[in-house]
Amino acid sequence: MQWWTAQQLRSKNPAAREQAVHKLAAEGSAQSVAALIQAVEDPYVDVRKGAVRALGRLRENGGLAALVQALRDPEAEVREAAVTALREIGDIQAVDAMIVALQDPHGGVRWHAAKTLERFGWQPRTEQERLLRDVALGHFAAAAQVGLPALDHLVKALQDPRPEIRRGAVEGLGHIDDPKAVQPLLSALGDQDSSVRVTAIESLGSLRDVRASQALGNSLRDPEPSVRAAAAATLGLIGDNGSVHMLVQTVTDRHWNVRKAAVESLARIKDPSAVEALSTALRDPDHDVRESACRALAQIKEPRSIEALVGALTDTQTSVRQAAASALRLIDAEWEKSAGARAAIPRLQAALKDREYWVRHSAAETLNRIESSDTQIFTVDGVVDERANAAFRALVMALGASHRDLRQAAIEALGRTADGRCAPSILPFVKNEDKWLRKATTEALTRLGFQPVGPEGAWVPSAEPQRADAWQVAQ
Repeated sequence: MQWWTAQQLRSKNPAAREQAVHKLAAEGSAQSVAALIQAVEDPYVDVRKGAVRALGRLRENGGLAALVQALRDPEAEVREAAVTALREIGDIQAVDAMIVALQDPHGGVRWHAAKTLERFGWQPRTEQERLLRDVALGHFAAAAQVGLPALDHLVKALQDPRPEIRRGAVEGLGHIDDPKAVQPLLSALGDQDSSVRVTAIESLGSLRDVRASQALGNSLRDPEPSVRAAAAATLGLIGDNGSVHMLVQTVTDRHWNVRKAAVESLARIKDPSAVEALSTALRDPDHDVRESACRALAQIKEPRSIEALVGALTDTQTSVRQAAASALRLIDAEWEKSAGARAAIPRLQAALKDREYWVRHSAAETLNRIESSDTQIFTVDGVVDERANAAFRALVMALGASHRDLRQAAIEALGRTADGRCAPSILPFVKNEDKWLRKATTEALTRLGFQPVGPEGAWVPSAEPQRADAWQVAQ
């Protein structure tokens, strides 16, 4: 060791001592190792850290005791450097010191200690050692398998500055099936990282503790849509009826996936008080939300939703129309005869003017079903003629057929029934783009005893003056 380097180690200037450490590391002599061991106790942190790293690079067993001592250094970066140095030396005499380091308050030190033990081929001998290793490596779900003994370790990990560690810790807490895990998760709802908040919410969903409902309600106002959506979904998993009013308000959230999550949770809770909000959601700008609203109303099975669902039969999306039809069948097998279906007629008639073909087609078909459900054909003895009634309904249903000749034949046949109650079913064809369908409809309505009146083309019974309830031609 050069005389000048030795003098620098005694300098009052920390930078000079740090420079001397680098020179000693490059020299690598026995005297240099002895000087570096002394430098491990230097009052300046960078000098100590440099000396520790140098001893690791030199791989001298003579520095083993000094490195083990450095594991108790007040500075985490020095302790972390000591663990790394011991791994480089590879002396299994350091195993016990590494096991102790698994409980270091600094996550980086613990992780490096666990990796060093892996390199030494060490295997945990007790459940406690296995727990310490799993926590140190960030395997929090595995650590949680031991149950409550892992709780304090996971809670401590929630203070780690790295969001990925905090996220892993809250995920692990969700695997501890004990009420004591709820409070730490509630605290994690205020984490500065949104991904940690989302994971905390999902973990609360795994525990399904009703105590979390109010805190999750607060998360419905989180600035991040992903957090709000997770909170809405988790409230449904918990199934607390007290959260219905919060979810109802969330159905109007500005982000579609939050609205969808709220609707799906209301479906799980099945509270009839949500029917009005879900019925409104059938007009949501996002078709996924509308489809989910149909399914939610199918779960609740409240007859009050029939009117809105009948309106949804004219949705622009096929999947929504199908979901609405399925919901109606579940709520009432004979929904066509319901007051709700009759109340939806104005909306259906308005849909006959829509620019999209399938909307118009669905509206006409639904109107036919509603009108035909009220029609009964009787024999001369006043008894319902079931065969005639079935035939009449088949003709009305044929009005929605894709084959235009079949539609024309159905119009002509209905015109010959002499029953004016079928007029609403054929009326939409008065303005059809096909001139032969228009002609057949005009002739059928005339046979049924109707005539056009006024500039707007209202058709009224020819034997009576124009009435306020006259059938309006679909434009």
